[in-house]
Amino acid sequence: MLFSTSLDGEWFFALDPEGRGEAEAWFRAELSDTIHLPGSVDEAKKTPPTEGGTMSYLSRRHPYVGKAWYAREFDVAAQADGLFHHLALERPHGEVNVWIDGLKLGRDESLSTENRFLIGPLATGTHRLVMMIDNSRFEAVGDAIARNGPKMADVAHSKTEHTQTNWNGVVGYLRIEAARASVARVDVFAPHHKALVRIELDAFDPDNRWPTFWTEPHQDELKLSFAFGDGTAPLELTYPVTIDSGYTSVEFEVELPAEVGRWDEINPVVHRLIVEWLRDGVPQDRRAVSFGIRSFKREGKRLTLNDRPVFLRGTLDCCIFPLTGYPPTDHAGWRKVFETAKAYGLNHIRYHSYCPPRAAFEVADEMGMLLHVETPVWPVLGSDPHLDRYIHAEAERIVRDYGNHPSFVMLCVGNEVNGSGVHAFLERFVDHWKSRDDRRVYTGGSGWPTLKRADYISKPEPRNQRWGEGLAGRLNARPLETLTDWSDWRDSVPMPLVSHETGQWCVYPNLEEIEKYTGVLEARNFVMVRDDLEKKGLLPLARDYMLASGALQTQLYKEEMEAALRTRDFAGTQLLGLQDFPGQGTALVGVVDSFWDEKPYVSPQAFREFCAPIVPLVRAGKFMCETGEVFSADVQIAQFGPGDLDTPRIAWSLSDGQETVASGVLEPGKLATGHLHDVGRVEIATDDLAAPRSYELVVSLEGTDYRNRWGVWVMPADKAAKPVAIVEALDADVLARVAAGEAVVFSPPPEAMKPNAALGHTCAFWNTLWTDGQEPHTLGLLNETDHPVLAGFPIARHSDWHLWELTFARRALDIAGVGFAPVIRVVDDWNENRDLVMLAEARIGSGRLIVSGVDLEGDLEKRPVARALRNAVADYAAAGKNDAPAIEAEAVAAWWERIRA
Repeated sequence: MLFSTSLDGEWFFALDPEGRGEAEAWFRAELSDTIHLPGSVDEAKKTPPTEGGTMSYLSRRHPYVGKAWYAREFDVAAQADGLFHHLALERPHGEVNVWIDGLKLGRDESLSTENRFLIGPLATGTHRLVMMIDNSRFEAVGDAIARNGPKMADVAHSKTEHTQTNWNGVVGYLRIEAARASVARVDVFAPHHKALVRIELDAFDPDNRWPTFWTEPHQDELKLSFAFGDGTAPLELTYPVTIDSGYTSVEFEVELPAEVGRWDEINPVVHRLIVEWLRDGVPQDRRAVSFGIRSFKREGKRLTLNDRPVFLRGTLDCCIFPLTGYPPTDHAGWRKVFETAKAYGLNHIRYHSYCPPRAAFEVADEMGMLLHVETPVWPVLGSDPHLDRYIHAEAERIVRDYGNHPSFVMLCVGNEVNGSGVHAFLERFVDHWKSRDDRRVYTGGSGWPTLKRADYISKPEPRNQRWGEGLAGRLNARPLETLTDWSDWRDSVPMPLVSHETGQWCVYPNLEEIEKYTGVLEARNFVMVRDDLEKKGLLPLARDYMLASGALQTQLYKEEMEAALRTRDFAGTQLLGLQDFPGQGTALVGVVDSFWDEKPYVSPQAFREFCAPIVPLVRAGKFMCETGEVFSADVQIAQFGPGDLDTPRIAWSLSDGQETVASGVLEPGKLATGHLHDVGRVEIATDDLAAPRSYELVVSLEGTDYRNRWGVWVMPADKAAKPVAIVEALDADVLARVAAGEAVVFSPPPEAMKPNAALGHTCAFWNTLWTDGQEPHTLGLLNETDHPVLAGFPIARHSDWHLWELTFARRALDIAGVGFAPVIRVVDDWNENRDLVMLAEARIGSGRLIVSGVDLEGDLEKRPVARALRNAVADYAAAGKNDAPAIEAEAVAAWWERIRA
């Protein structure tokens, strides 16, 4: 552009919920209200406040869906008189209709790039602009899987109420741009220092019969001015061009200075090119673009950045910005996002069924983030020709507007696409872009389907929990081992494989976040949880529930990331997600909240131990040993740092929190970057180790901050189970024995109780509401570690891997309203908030009743953790202490009648 007029500020405004405005010529009428743009109708509070809430998503305080009218005047300056003008709108939402001086220009509906309208020549003076934006009018971008019913309607994150909300307004720049002609497009291809610059020029001439712009002789030139981000001296080149029609396409090979820096995730050097079109020395138009010297491509089963294999440590961005309800269009908003992602060790963001605004690409360029972008759809393909055309148009606009950004390395149609015509549509899409633009890699749909032509494939199978697996998922069905990797899935496709939406492990809501929702969205779902806890007398436990479930969630994400890292020649993983997802039933899957703020149970530094450019790994068949066994593990280094490690020393140690009981150093020789390396083996004899006790194995790269850690538990080899009275039935005789002074453990089998929460070792997957009750329903354990019964048993406040043995195939006891003192609580799904325990006690008369959901009798020779807990319970029972709360025998009997099958 040569001249620009900002349209920021106050606009005249009117809502049009009945859709009468166009028929009644509101584009000529005075509008009665005002609104500030950039902004949204929600932010301006133009509708009455709403009441009520839902657990499905956050609640809009002042929603509006329908037509809204915006009008204002602007002035054309003398120096822009007669020039050709464009209206540029960044991030309107819905179908945009535009009138200038009462004449309708047209309509647009891009959800991914600026909406741009050619106004034509305008005379000096005042002109009136009117926009009608209809946010009830979209192509069917979000009708994801129609056969699955209404729950899967309107779920694309480009417009869904589950994330950014279906707002109305314009939230980025609004301006009138003026020039004599148009440098319509500039594409810079710079995989190395010999760059190719492609330029498209549009010449305007209002005379349809006798155009003169390209029929009369003139001297036309293009001036290319390069400014290099590393301080290298600027480069300026001028090329003559011939304009003989309204459209001219040219390309130039440019030899960039050899010393100019390349762009990569470690050292992101961003350059700038300004293209100016001169006619007889007079500027016609100019256009500026950012670019980087970099290549990103497929090589076999790997993705490479500047020929170096990369591992994508990614997360999803689902357009969750609760204060505004829409994505930021400024640099500050995106710096918060990317700084947080990098702090947690990530190098990659996938934009789920939406494309971020320009500012996101600019900040990602500066910070070295690798972006996976999708057209704004989660659709059925091949059925709606309007939608199919829209997808192609959006992809074209995305690449036109953002394609030069070096951070933009992956392009995909959308999320989990479906439909009878899906394969043909996607193969054509990928084939088209691969042949046209090699600056990035391409695939069809995130998650599925598998395509022959795709540069990479995203699949949901290479992860620890898959949709529908329930308690059969790996981490619920068997104890932890770290031998599992995804090599079978890697070998199932010929191209690079990225794991799709890894994790989805829930954490209990942090109710302290309620006060942070001060913008257009309110966390009424959190309020509903808070009120339910208060009604049940459990509200004081809310923070402990969050902290304990969060510690377990962190362990689960650690194993997700490590399973991917220990898969050789694996392209990477995309977590769902680092950030909470407050929609789709309230899916609190993040270790940061919806505002990209740190949660209190895991620091970025701790998370980076297993999510970083260099990560120590161990492959072990188990992490629980009996005294006398040898704990053994093969040590690996996932090395994706900036360069080779020539003489690394890998230190390891085992400690019990007080002292180091074993240690050593491995010296594997050179570790090339871009690969998974086997570096040696650790073997630790446990004969002289105290048991039962928990230990911590730490493996670190000496001289660096790269380290990782794992729990190791040693249990006594003695198979003897100490005597304690255990009964499976609770009747009057048992209660009488207790009242008379006996200590009795009541441990009913699961089938003896009415079904309550489905108990697993892991947290719930995604959430129970959206998954129709997919198991497990619980969020781990909350342990009263200072209780005497646990004094001799190794246990933390939260679930740990060795406790799998205690909960597998068991059912928790619901003690609501009874008064038992919990020893091992179960954190329930926040939609139910049952008062669940695995171990609790009460005083009846002069005796004690200990209730246990843990099996303390069966197969103890093969269950050393359960045996150790039984012995701890036996010691406690024999000690004769009786500090538990008193409960009448009749109340206990009534409780058992209530919960028994």
